Amino acid sequence: MRATSSSIIAATLLAAVIALTACVCEARLVWTSLELAVRVPEERSKPSTPAVHARELVHLNEWGTLATTSKAFDGIPYGNIVSFSDGIGLAPQNSTGEIFFYLTKWDSVVPDLAASPRATLSISQIQEGASACNGMDVEDPTCMKITIVGRVAPVSKDKEAFALKALFSRHPQMAAWPEGHGFQAYQMNIETMVLFDYYGGAKHISPEEYYRVKLA
Repeated sequence: MRATSSSIIAATLLAAVIALTACVCEARLVWTSLELAVRVPEERSKPSTPAVHARELVHLNEWGTLATTSKAFDGIPYGNIVSFSDGIGLAPQNSTGEIFFYLTKWDSVVPDLAASPRATLSISQIQEGASACNGMDVEDPTCMKITIVGRVAPVSKDKEAFALKALFSRHPQMAAWPEGHGFQAYQMNIETMVLFDYYGGAKHISPEEYYRVKLA
C-alpha cells in the first residue's frame, strides 16, 4: 500500500512539474512574441524619399550637435549642442530647408568657425520624442539620423532679418538674450548630407535634391 501511495505521489509531482515547465515555456514564447511585436518598426504610411526624410528631420527638430575643428583642443572634432530653425514657425509649408543658428562670440564654436568654417550638424529622429522610433534603439538604421556637412558663417545682411524671425519663432527665449554677448545669426551652407532612414546603408543627398522638396 505504501509503495502504491508513493508511486501515485511521484506520478502526481512529475505531472505537475511537466505542466509547470510547459506553462513557463509558453509564457516565454508569448513574452518573446510581444517583445518582437513592440520592437519591429511600423511600415511607413506613405511613400517617401531620402530627400523628404532629410527635410522632415531638419524641420521637426529644433536642436542638433554641431561639430567643429577645435582650436582649444588642438584640432580634434568638437561637438556642441546648438539650437536651429529652418523657417518661421512649425507649419511645414514655412520650411525653407535653410539652417539658421544664433551663436554668441563667447561660444567656443564661433572662433572655431572663424578659423575653419567647415562643420557637421547631426540630428536624430529620437529627438522628436521617446516613441518616435517605435521602440527601436537609437543606433538602429530605422531610427532615422542625418549628418549635414557644410560651411557655417554669419548670414548675409539681406537675409539677417528673416533668419532672426525664423530663429525667434522657434526659440522665443533667444529674443531676450543679452545684446552685449555678441549673438549673431549664422547659416549652414550645405555641401552634402548623409542619411540613415532604413536598412541597406547610408544615402547621400545633394543640396539640389534637398531644397527641391516642398513639405506640406
